[in-house]
Amino acid sequence: MTIAHLVAAPDRQQAPLKTLAHVEFQLRVLGLLCAAATGKPTSLTTPGSLDVWSRYILLRRSSLRCDICESAALDVADSINTEVAKDTSIRRMRNQVFHGGPDPENVDLDALHQVVSANADHIVAIYAHGHVTELEPFFIPINGELAALHDYSEGSATYWPRHGHATDVTRPEILEALQKLGPQRGDRLLESFALDIQKDLDGFAARESIQTLVAPPEPIVVRWDLRTSGGTIRRVDRFELNADHARVWHSESGTRPYKAFLADICNWELLKERLLEELEEQVTEESLIREELFPDLKQHVPDVSARVCVADGPFGDGSDVTITQACERIAARTGIYSSYTNLITLTGEAGSGKTHSLLQFARESLARGGELAPISIYISSSGKSANSLDTLLDASMGRTLILNSRSVLALCRAGLAILVIDGFDELLGFRTYDNPLSGLRPILDALRGRGTVILSARSSYSEARLRQDLELHASMDWPPYVTTLELLPWRPEELRELTHRLPAEEARAKMSPEIRQMLTTPFFCLAFAVWARTDKSLEFLQFVVETYLQRERRKQPGQAGVELFSSGVLADIFSEVAEMIARNAVAEVSEDDLELAASQALDRDLTKEEKRRLIALCGMSAEWAENELSFKFTHLAIAEQFLARQVARLPLDQAASLLFSVAISGLCAQLIVSIWRTERGNVPTELIAALQEKVTAAEPYDQRLPGAISLGELWAKIHGTGDGPRSVRRITVESLELGGSGRVSLEEAHVQNLTVGPDIELRLASSRVDRLDLSKSTGVALVGDSYKQVLELLTQDELAVGQSRIKHALGLAEEVTEDITEIDSYFKSNIALARGPIIVNSRDFAPDDNRLNWVREYGLDAWQGFVRRMQEEGKITLEKVNASGRQKVRLRLTEAFDEQ
Repeated sequence: MTIAHLVAAPDRQQAPLKTLAHVEFQLRVLGLLCAAATGKPTSLTTPGSLDVWSRYILLRRSSLRCDICESAALDVADSINTEVAKDTSIRRMRNQVFHGGPDPENVDLDALHQVVSANADHIVAIYAHGHVTELEPFFIPINGELAALHDYSEGSATYWPRHGHATDVTRPEILEALQKLGPQRGDRLLESFALDIQKDLDGFAARESIQTLVAPPEPIVVRWDLRTSGGTIRRVDRFELNADHARVWHSESGTRPYKAFLADICNWELLKERLLEELEEQVTEESLIREELFPDLKQHVPDVSARVCVADGPFGDGSDVTITQACERIAARTGIYSSYTNLITLTGEAGSGKTHSLLQFARESLARGGELAPISIYISSSGKSANSLDTLLDASMGRTLILNSRSVLALCRAGLAILVIDGFDELLGFRTYDNPLSGLRPILDALRGRGTVILSARSSYSEARLRQDLELHASMDWPPYVTTLELLPWRPEELRELTHRLPAEEARAKMSPEIRQMLTTPFFCLAFAVWARTDKSLEFLQFVVETYLQRERRKQPGQAGVELFSSGVLADIFSEVAEMIARNAVAEVSEDDLELAASQALDRDLTKEEKRRLIALCGMSAEWAENELSFKFTHLAIAEQFLARQVARLPLDQAASLLFSVAISGLCAQLIVSIWRTERGNVPTELIAALQEKVTAAEPYDQRLPGAISLGELWAKIHGTGDGPRSVRRITVESLELGGSGRVSLEEAHVQNLTVGPDIELRLASSRVDRLDLSKSTGVALVGDSYKQVLELLTQDELAVGQSRIKHALGLAEEVTEDITEIDSYFKSNIALARGPIIVNSRDFAPDDNRLNWVREYGLDAWQGFVRRMQEEGKITLEKVNASGRQKVRLRLTEAFDEQ
């Protein structure tokens, strides 16, 4: 038999599993040919898996030294990403089956057969080109048939023919040749399971105690020493794959799922008890901060469940549910194999209740009964310092005397645990948010496409940056599936539920709109509930700050009972620190910076006593980082409060310069307006004017300019609702609601969501509005050709996307025209609105993702013509991607589309 016989496509009627195995065999043959063409020691790993062979071919195809053959080899390596069932590639199907998942269903036999046929043609053509002069020792004849190397050791080598069983060969010349070429030993089917067992046991076993025997068809036998607080226990455990490919453990009571073995060795109930004890301390610590700020509140306030918006995906459909319901959905899918790690990001403003929600989720999972229900392992970055998630996990799990970072990940891979990392953007590796993936990647690689991880972040920025990094690193071995949970502001009914026992309703009705808006954040709502029960001698925001500072002052006694720092000085220190943190885009400051902030607030050098006492400020939690102390605010809502106070206390030009350099949040903008009004008796219109002047003068201008974001948030709070004409230039804002009356002019503005009230006229110039909501108004609200700068228009009757649809919705065209200009405008608008990459089939540019169904609006021919025109104009390039299914390309914009 020849190479052609080895790789020839099997009969079309062959069972899908056998054909899948033949794809792997074809890649093995091509990989061995690449190794043979090299003619020198190789990094080849054998037996190897489908992924190993594909990766080896990608890296070693250059040994063929032929552009045509290298291209053909690349096609064979990429063939594993071909989709052969709904949303399932050959690679994913193979991994699903060999990791204990169900047999494939509804396989597209034609597509599968097309892959093996094309692979066979490519491999035969490569061999026929003569790049390989000597097949031995990678291929040898056995009983008249050519066989491919499967595995080898010092005493024997195993070869697989096309048909029949593997044969062990002990010929000295073959073994000597293999030793010289030095391919690495790989793993068989059961060896893959055995290696996973060994990886899992690394977190539980005494060092170098694991001994594994794999001798099919016998079960895997593992001899090892279990570490316990009382010493080590010698164990012998047996494992195998059952008829359904599920991984099982032979326990003393009979055959049980593999995860039952992991639960057994970590003493499941004791582990839950110890984790719960530690968690209760964290819950108590979190409650103490709130109770110290707002004493006696707990007995008066009921627990109100936060709500989250769950993005489309395995856990939801874009609707909002309670955080409890969302966590239940996550827990229910933890043990389902899906070939990727579920990475769930929980985002929300400071004070929105992320920590409280995750603590409650973890507590409920640990207290829950039921056999092997998944638990949540909660890790907080607050008050801790670590240079990696591994060290943070080890430090957090040390008190259990059972788990470390490796055993935690073993439980996650098995679906026994959900790893919850609260404040991941505050960890040392994420201080500048520059590359969150760098800190997460070791965890994702170790999870190997399994398990569930929940991360909380202060804002959607970190989550968006993470998605961007994942897109840029699309070739990583185990890319996760990212789902976003966004904590929503409290709704009126939730506020009423919270405050119905308190005399807060009447007080809330009398507050300014800015204050009422702040009360949708739990932290400020709780503060308001307490303030409503006081004699109200202080304004609300003054009350919040004074309560915080009183807590500090009680902890700062000086000699003879004299306070070292007054409330005013403490407030000034915290304001200086808030500015430092904002300018440096980090979560904390050093001890030197803290002393500098205090010196600036006092306008003098600190005494030794003041320096000694300064580092004990309770408002600033201390931690060790890089051999020095660092400090951060105990609550991020407090950081926002003092940043707003700093803006309000600075001279006008300095305040404008600060806002020009630092992009503030919507919450901070609300606080600035409120504090400014309290301190100066009016709204900060002169601050907006000074900031507008700086933004207008900025060249070159970029919509991501921090000053444009700060200006947008402040302008929205002051001038979003008003009477009479008003205008602004160069603002960037996520949500802008225009109310009141008069004409509003936006120039060079970028607004994601713009809502127009019934008595507003809107003029847009050189702007971009992703979505314009006229459902409360009419098309008359748009002045001139403002509609040309709108990508998506919502009216009472429809959602119009693209210029032709928008013109039709506004009554500017009797019917939808379908000339090239209108079609191009439609596609450009949708590309601009897309929240992710545009990935389509390489041959006909058709999408597989339902979110890209707008591509088919004018028919596939129109879309293909558009893409080709944009390529010819140099505005779009096509990049090959390693994705599942048929060959895919990504549409990459080389420049922004012209506004029309």
